[in-house]
Amino acid sequence: MNSKNCFDFLRFFFAANILLAHLSELSQSKSLLFLSKISNSVMGVRGFFVISGFLVVKSYIETPSLKDYFIKRIRRILPAYVFVVLFFTLFLSVFSSNNFIEYFSNINVFKYLGWNLLFLNFMNPCLPGLFENNLYCAVNGALWTLKIEICFYIALPLIFYVIKKTRKRFLVLISLYVLSVGYWLLLNFYFNKPLLAKQLPGYLSYFLIGIFMFLSFDYVTRNKKIFLGLSVMVFISYHFLSFQMELFYPAAFGIILIITAYNIPFLNNFGKYGDFTYGLYIYHFPVIQLFRQYNLFEKNNPFLMAIAVILISIFFAVLSWFCIEKRFLKRFKKSEQKKIQFYAG
Repeated sequence: MNSKNCFDFLRFFFAANILLAHLSELSQSKSLLFLSKISNSVMGVRGFFVISGFLVVKSYIETPSLKDYFIKRIRRILPAYVFVVLFFTLFLSVFSSNNFIEYFSNINVFKYLGWNLLFLNFMNPCLPGLFENNLYCAVNGALWTLKIEICFYIALPLIFYVIKKTRKRFLVLISLYVLSVGYWLLLNFYFNKPLLAKQLPGYLSYFLIGIFMFLSFDYVTRNKKIFLGLSVMVFISYHFLSFQMELFYPAAFGIILIITAYNIPFLNNFGKYGDFTYGLYIYHFPVIQLFRQYNLFEKNNPFLMAIAVILISIFFAVLSWFCIEKRFLKRFKKSEQKKIQFYAG
């Protein structure tokens, strides 16, 4: 498998896509409604899950022990996540309608901290005296996907365990894929529960197609014209012709995405200065909410305010990468090298 790809660009593109979609929705500015036509947060999340399935299975296969695999995943997700929850709980106290004592004596502050640090954001998404007149009171609605991502990390070794026992990897993956899409269809259309539909079982199909693409990479790339042609047909039929292609859409979307990642060579070095995607994703939501709380999109030029939100979010993302994420990843690499040297010696 060629190590040259543009996953860094695609991940950043999806994060930016989600940021713009949230700007359009949360700002409640008519001038920014056009952003919803050029961005799609749902597609962004799905793209993240496909790429995650592809890259995480690669990490799992290349990691010698289950313990090291989970340590890798924890070091990538947890440090910046814990920081963003703690930082905005403290920082936003300054902007609460409650005074300092009222704010920190309110039980909801500690409920917010507890539930969010456990990745159960939906249990207590709001902080006292904040964003009460916004579209949503949620401090950071973007964090909901992280619990799904963690569940995928836990599910992956179990999936490979079943594959190892049955020795039928494609049967296992296809069965789980169909069950996942079936769950999504049932919850989304029959029970009309779209929020529940996109939880773990519903979006597992996108993670699974990432796994499939990794395990079948050579075969798919040898026949990429056929795979790409069929996938583009499904994609166009689903989005532009309104055909009922729900069963095939996650597979088509994932195949297009992974093939694309290895066929845009001029974007292969996009991430050479750092991986700012995760930071952009987890920091932008509270920034938009704060701007909306003070009606900055109405009082000022909404386009300038949108640019300000984007720049502040990028600033946090860069800071997060160099001060938090990169440091923890470096520590793990050093400890991993010491282990290698120990066993080699």
